[in-house]
Amino acid sequence: MKPQFHLPLTTHPEASSFAIIENAIQFSLHQGADLVASLAAARRHRHEVAETYSDDDEFQADRFDRDVAAQLVRHLRERAERVGLDVRLVPTDAEAMSATIRLAELARAYDVTILENTELARPIIESLVFDSGRPLLLIPSGDFYGRIDNIAIAWDGSATAARAVSSAYPMIQSATKMTVIHVCAAAPRSEVFLDRYVEALKHSGLDVALAAVHSDGEAVTTVIQDIAIEGHADLLVAGAYGHSKLHETLVGGVTRGLLDNLRIPTLLSH
Repeated sequence: MKPQFHLPLTTHPEASSFAIIENAIQFSLHQGADLVASLAAARRHRHEVAETYSDDDEFQADRFDRDVAAQLVRHLRERAERVGLDVRLVPTDAEAMSATIRLAELARAYDVTILENTELARPIIESLVFDSGRPLLLIPSGDFYGRIDNIAIAWDGSATAARAVSSAYPMIQSATKMTVIHVCAAAPRSEVFLDRYVEALKHSGLDVALAAVHSDGEAVTTVIQDIAIEGHADLLVAGAYGHSKLHETLVGGVTRGLLDNLRIPTLLSH
């Protein structure tokens, strides 16, 4: 059974980059997955075009979206054909105001959705994390990645973290090395359960290391990503929004910290 990866291509409020297309192709290729691209060139509402709105303004904006969409599709097909990857294109007809909802519904049909981490994409990212019921593979903007052999897990013993690891199984199965990162200040729990978790992973056949550290006042997300990057991890697996979205917005949190400064490809699951 081949995994089915999903790549949303958008033209508005910002156009998808060629970098995210290349990353999605490489991740799919190395994971033996099919890639399904959904294209939503949403029709813009009048207030989005210009303060001095005219029918010609709307026509030019729609034509720009269509031109950009055509470029994205052409680049996707050319790159996929070059590496021999099976890619399917699924057009979606969604108004701009409902595009995030439709995208979350569409994402439920696939194993993983791949998205670039940008500020303008934040509403889409949060909608996919909360409403799709599927994991989101979030990629730092502009950088290039591919093979997943070394995985880092942000582990605090919570049900959210356990769900994230379960969602990452398709990628974990192809890995050979794993680091379990436990920042003690994030969620003080019994070390007995932490040791049992690491032991269980070792029995699965992986080369597993434990990095249990104290944050010493440093941001937890900084500590987690520093350890993952220093260990040459190809992917970080983390639970998303263990607290409510409002709580994380008001007091911060690991998820928000990752979104604000993502430095490594991260699989998020709520």
